[in-house]
Amino acid sequence: MTTKKKLFVKIVIALAGIFLAMHFTFLLLPYHELDAFLQKPYSVRVFDRKNNLLQISPLQNGLRREFVSIEKIPDNVKKEFIKAEDKRFYFHNGIDFIAIVRAVFQNSWNKKNVSGASTITMQLAKIINANFYNKENLFRASSTRELRDKISDAFCALKLEARFSKKQILEMYLNSIPFGNNVEGVQSASRLYFAKTINELLTNEILVLSKIPRRPQFYSPKKNYEYPFYFPHLIRYLEQNNFFVDKKKCMTKTNKSGVPPQVQLSADLNLQNFVKVCASHAIYDAEDSRIANISVLVMDVKSGQVLSWVGSNNFFDEKSSGQIDGVRLKNQPGSSIKPFLYALALEKKIVKPTDVIADVPLEFGDGEAYIPQNFNNRFNGPVPLRVCLASSLNIPAVSILEKVGVENFAQCLETLGFSDIRQIAARCDLGLALGAGDASLFEMLPAFCVFARDGKFIPLKFFNENFCNEFVGKEFDGKERKNINRKKSGGVGGSKKSEGVQIFSVDTSRIIADFLSQKNGRVLGFGRRQTFETEYQSIFKTGTSNQFQNITALGATPRYAVAVWMGNFSGETVIGKTGSSLPASVAKKILDFLEENDGKESVQFPLPQNYKKIKVCQKSGEIPTSNCSSCVFEFVEKNDVLKKCSWHKNVNGKIVTYYPEEYQNWLFANRNFFDDVAINTEKQNVPIQIVSPRNNSIFYVDENLGQSQKISFEAIGGFEDEIEIFIDDILYSKISRPFLLELPLKKGRHKCKVVCGNSQNVVYYEVR
Repeated sequence: MTTKKKLFVKIVIALAGIFLAMHFTFLLLPYHELDAFLQKPYSVRVFDRKNNLLQISPLQNGLRREFVSIEKIPDNVKKEFIKAEDKRFYFHNGIDFIAIVRAVFQNSWNKKNVSGASTITMQLAKIINANFYNKENLFRASSTRELRDKISDAFCALKLEARFSKKQILEMYLNSIPFGNNVEGVQSASRLYFAKTINELLTNEILVLSKIPRRPQFYSPKKNYEYPFYFPHLIRYLEQNNFFVDKKKCMTKTNKSGVPPQVQLSADLNLQNFVKVCASHAIYDAEDSRIANISVLVMDVKSGQVLSWVGSNNFFDEKSSGQIDGVRLKNQPGSSIKPFLYALALEKKIVKPTDVIADVPLEFGDGEAYIPQNFNNRFNGPVPLRVCLASSLNIPAVSILEKVGVENFAQCLETLGFSDIRQIAARCDLGLALGAGDASLFEMLPAFCVFARDGKFIPLKFFNENFCNEFVGKEFDGKERKNINRKKSGGVGGSKKSEGVQIFSVDTSRIIADFLSQKNGRVLGFGRRQTFETEYQSIFKTGTSNQFQNITALGATPRYAVAVWMGNFSGETVIGKTGSSLPASVAKKILDFLEENDGKESVQFPLPQNYKKIKVCQKSGEIPTSNCSSCVFEFVEKNDVLKKCSWHKNVNGKIVTYYPEEYQNWLFANRNFFDDVAINTEKQNVPIQIVSPRNNSIFYVDENLGQSQKISFEAIGGFEDEIEIFIDDILYSKISRPFLLELPLKKGRHKCKVVCGNSQNVVYYEVR
């Protein structure tokens, strides 16, 4: 090798060494501005299940900046921007020295700036630095920019070129360049100015688009796009709870924010529009009832996916606080909580489907007497368990909760997704049976679906399986995408499989569904003309809060479920028609729409597996005899043996109904309405027990009523037919069955003792 050749090789090696040294130097130099830039958020394009665009989420100060991977940006768009801004983009290392020389010569010759030397990489560096230091007017004229800014851009451009490929640099640039009018990136600019995606742009439109960044105020065409704004409450909830962020799965080298460019919700815009129309009509119809707001949640039963979410009647109605989300707002659910209580009682074998529950005046709890009333202020005596639930009677529900235990019921509700329920239960005590606590539609509807899902609980899900369906790069395969947004709660995803946690047994759930689906069980509480009669099989439960601030309805078929709340966010009470028929009619219309447009035949709720329906006496729930005039069919466990009815007896050719002792007070109060009835006076197998007053009860004297005020005394059981009653250890009275009496209302703490043969019972009460 000649000396010249050796020298040439040495020079090449030296230059290569210098280049590599510079490359690694710029690669290793810190670039804090870049780190912050890569973490910046992007607008999320939100689509419904049918690919209707719902929203493009705004960033701070309303900025829209959509991310599009370089592979999805059309070649003609990329070429036009390179042609307009940096013709030698692929042939320099961030600094175009040819352009610099040309600019110096031309600007000197013309004695003004007529040519620039800024490369795409330098412009990107300028954007990155401005983003970090919050500078404005990024693309002000070169003459107004200080020389040190230009040197800084050039220096940072070298650091960018050392870190990224040309493709990655172009991707960052095209997704970040400002276009004026509060938009950044080619996708957002294309949408704003041409109402098109970049894939739909014509050649002349691309040309206009490429010029805008130079002087947005001069080159920007008129805005031609109104951003859609559907599902405002749902999307705000998802954003606030970081459902659009998945740090592990959605990051690329040029986008470390973890925000996917687009998501597809399980929600349906067509259904949402129908629901909103139903909601608006309901508010209009309820104008005289002082109802200003309505909230609706609709979901798919099998998957748990949200199909519709209406947080208020009008999101923009400030007068009615329309931005409050009624789906997540906690209100008193009223009687709509009862199905979970009855299910738990069945699960624990505290009650059976054939049981008859006493709907009679009863006192509950310690301390101040708790005497619940039914909605119609009537007491119905013995009522089958099915009717107690379907007709929403209050006394039976409280009686069952007392046996189940408030803590046990709260624990059950907690497994069904009710938050803070233990604290609520401690405050409400037995009132929890009547929905005196707080719950949201967000909690109520998934829980209610267990009865349409054989006892399995699935939390709400919000996305279809192809969530994050526009990832950058090729690091995600199909298998990973299916699990891309599953959280610990199972709250996202879109699997059609009936997954979930088994809360109630299959049979318990099917029995409750049967109770809630049969019209006859609702007649006692709602009459024969009922709002929620459907041509397909469905279950409904309604609820009204104590002070009528809230009225709620839950409805479901084997495929779909709806929850509707109506009331006022201010807490103002409803007037006029206060029943839950208002939200129930909305729920029914929505289920009608879903079932009619499903394209499939209606599905029936399956029957319990280990039960059979047999004929029982409607009054006693026992096997009917020839003396029983009214019978019904009810579920009985296949291996269970019922006794024959002991309530109906033939006495001298006349059928007499013998009620258990617990009905004595109710019968006495309604004695004018019954013929041929009696109390079973056979000697009892239980000791004497004072039913009223309850131990440690507190009563208050109303000074305006004077001496007419009395305390009702009632005792049941005992081995004899006569009892002695002692007040403060002084004999007050001797009475025979039925053991009913009135005690004087005298201030102070008192002891009440009853003696029946060899058994006795003592309670204490206080009059204030």
